[in-house]
Amino acid sequence: MGPGSTTEAQEAMAGDSTLTLVPTFVVVAVDATGMGIILPLLPFYSQRLGATPFLIGALISVYAVCQLIAGPVVGILSDRYGRRKVLVVSQVGTLIGFVLLALAGNLTLVFLARIIDGLTSGNISVAHAYAAEHSAPETRKQALGMTSGAIGTGLLLGPALSSFLVHYGQTAPVWAAAALSLISILATIALLPPDHPASEPLYQHRVPEPTLVRSLFGMRYAWRLLGLLIVFFFVNSMFLSQIGLLLSARFSWDGHPFGARELGWMFAYAGFINMVVQGLLITRANLVASDRSIVMAAFACMGLGFVGLSAGSNISLLALYLTLIIVGTMFARSTLTAELSRSTAINRQGMIMGLNQSLMSGANISAPLLSGALIGHRLFVVWALIMAAIAAIGAALAGQLLDTPRAR
Repeated sequence: MGPGSTTEAQEAMAGDSTLTLVPTFVVVAVDATGMGIILPLLPFYSQRLGATPFLIGALISVYAVCQLIAGPVVGILSDRYGRRKVLVVSQVGTLIGFVLLALAGNLTLVFLARIIDGLTSGNISVAHAYAAEHSAPETRKQALGMTSGAIGTGLLLGPALSSFLVHYGQTAPVWAAAALSLISILATIALLPPDHPASEPLYQHRVPEPTLVRSLFGMRYAWRLLGLLIVFFFVNSMFLSQIGLLLSARFSWDGHPFGARELGWMFAYAGFINMVVQGLLITRANLVASDRSIVMAAFACMGLGFVGLSAGSNISLLALYLTLIIVGTMFARSTLTAELSRSTAINRQGMIMGLNQSLMSGANISAPLLSGALIGHRLFVVWALIMAAIAAIGAALAGQLLDTPRAR
């Protein structure tokens, strides 16, 4: 077979993988829309039931503890038994969690709902592994970008729906999220083809099964990436867990403090930025800059946005600060996730993405508690400056830990 035939085969394979990922995009987008409905609502929903800022942080932390326990297990099970089966089980847990949350009349049931959802979580990490598994190494970044774009679509539609539905009662958005979760389960069963973990595409490297423990300790570059991701997850969790209460305390819109509706629009804006970054900017950025430069610039953008939040309560500048933070977040997450996937063999994608989710959960345990304690004591400036300092540390570490293309 000549070089021309090889090129044509690779192009056909890339086209087939893109078509294969279309159902994945639909499933993830529907799933993320349900999550997007809950994100802006949860702090105010819990506050209505008597939660303090610290308890809201604890609510996020207990979910993260459950993710920490479940993440590697879900990832390894998806490597062994197939992505679709594990994805359906994970989605069923999310559905049960949403129904319990809608029925909750006290904080105990809210905590129980988040525990069930956390123990069965893994939708996103399994979807990332599915995308990596069904794409060639040279197109894997675009495949993971497509999955992230689906998340962005969901996070654009979900908060907008939440802002609209909250007029019909506090539980209306939660029931809508539960309905979307059910649709997501049906879409997964109907649209995603059954996968066979034992059969891998010929162009992808496969690690023999007995080398699991050895491969864990041998992934030196992957561990450097995971260390950098911990820094990112920690600062991102500090920001997301309490931004609603900060906006409510320091900013007003049409004469009333920011609430679930305004926070919903902010998350919708973040989803829109995610789509722009994934669809237009990240590929172009890769043409002119290395991953290391992109991640360093992303952390710098986040840091500037956090410094801006500490400076005052000027509503006209708020959009600028949030844009800097959101753009930096999207670039850092996408670039580091793609780099992590490329650093690992194809039949270890579930394991590495599950490990990634567990480390994210570890950061999400402590960060919301620290953030909640600071916001609870109205230390808004200290909260923002601590995040700016962590972002600066992230930029410095990226310069030291990330390989250049030549070194890789």
